[in-house]
Amino acid sequence: MSDLTAPGVKATEEGGLMGSLRRVVRVVYSPTKVFEELDRRPDWLVPLIICILVAAISSWVLIPNVILPAQREALESRGLTEDQLDAARPWLEGSRPLYIGLASAVVVGALSFIIVAGVFHLIFTLLLGGQANFARTFAVVVYSFVIGVPASMLKVPIELITKRTEGLTSLGLLLGKPEALSGFAHRFAYKFMDQFDVFNLWILVLLGIGFSIIFKFSRQKSYVVVCGLWLVFVLAVSLLGAMVPGRAG
Repeated sequence: MSDLTAPGVKATEEGGLMGSLRRVVRVVYSPTKVFEELDRRPDWLVPLIICILVAAISSWVLIPNVILPAQREALESRGLTEDQLDAARPWLEGSRPLYIGLASAVVVGALSFIIVAGVFHLIFTLLLGGQANFARTFAVVVYSFVIGVPASMLKVPIELITKRTEGLTSLGLLLGKPEALSGFAHRFAYKFMDQFDVFNLWILVLLGIGFSIIFKFSRQKSYVVVCGLWLVFVLAVSLLGAMVPGRAG
């Protein structure tokens, strides 16, 4: 990963800041051309900043208005004593949970990109013999997750209205939201179906296109790897989520 050096963002003939911003927009409607450009000259700093900034703003809006109220309601529904509720209040009220949530959005967001890119890079290079360097893999991942920007623009207002953060644009809509006493099977099915979100699937499509270009693999081979890893992740997240009883977001 030693080749992961931050590209300059000053305007140059090769692209610079404006070139990166144009690619951020064009990846929505012309991903193949964007990834071909990244294969020749990878850049990732501008889309990374945009993704983290949008995640931080979304957290700033949702934590006090949706997430913390839902957590308080879940605790109260479990029949905790007044002393137990008093002990939990510092983590559910005031500025502390807000700042912790913001820091988590920034740090976890950045680490998630590195981890996702690292896993795909190891599989495509060590197991499948691909030749791209890590900078290209990282660029494909970050540009693919730019789809999170329009996703947030659509979801955050809906989340503020509905006071929930799950099952908004996914197959989770087909199931009733799990309640505090819902069984394991219901919680697992809901968590599993909620991962089949239109924006998640869009990201998978972009990852498949991008990796096929930079690693010079067939589109089919790229999608098999991307979708296979994603399904493993979905199963793990669904199992962990189902093990925790309580009201879904």
